Amino acid sequence: MQSREPTNQSTSDLTYFAAMRDFFWRDEADLIEKVDAFPKYASRQSIAKFLTKYEIFKRILHVNGSIVECGVLHGAGLLAWAKLSSILEPVNHTRKVIGFDTFSGFPNVTPEDTGSGASAHVVVGGLFGSTLDNVEGAVAIYDTNRPLGHIPKVELVKGDIAETAPEYVAQNRHLVVSLLYLDLDLYAPTKAALKTFLPRMPMGAIVCFDELNARSFPGETVAVDELLGVDNLRIERFPFDPYVSFAVL
Repeated sequence: MQSREPTNQSTSDLTYFAAMRDFFWRDEADLIEKVDAFPKYASRQSIAKFLTKYEIFKRILHVNGSIVECGVLHGAGLLAWAKLSSILEPVNHTRKVIGFDTFSGFPNVTPEDTGSGASAHVVVGGLFGSTLDNVEGAVAIYDTNRPLGHIPKVELVKGDIAETAPEYVAQNRHLVVSLLYLDLDLYAPTKAALKTFLPRMPMGAIVCFDELNARSFPGETVAVDELLGVDNLRIERFPFDPYVSFAVL
């Protein structure tokens, strides 16, 4: 999932985030109680992002295949897909959630990613989130609280997706992809993900775009247009989230 872009936040948004951060740490409730009471602390934007994933997941419940998330950052999206699967389809052990990330920020930037309005994060090393060990730790805890916890559900793949995605497909020839979530932000990795995973996607599968039509990360739109053609897609969205859009194949 993408970090907040400061230029998109109003003064009232920034005031809210600062106030909630202070309130969260002042609150004397036990930490696990705070986690369980997450709507008390989470912003409307964060809850909207989760609801978007919930609505998209419901659309692939009857589509066979795994979920491929391209761009893990801190692991919030990855674990959202995994937990939704555990709740909504507890016996579907063949649907894996596979996360691809460098776990070290952007490996490179191309001219398609730059220009007027491009995010300050569009630099080598930009949007470095959590480490691989950190996300693996969260997955290990998740495994203790789900049905069929002895069967691996989440896989993490570290490295440049232009190299790791083709290697993964070659080593997992059974792979079918029901949901491809593109949150790579940049042109080259987005194009590599589409070229690798689209041939593994059946009719009814969904491609999600996290930065389509976003001035701050133009490379995603350029890659999608070159490979799929924006005019060939029916691109849908939900009214409560400004970024995420999707197309049903």
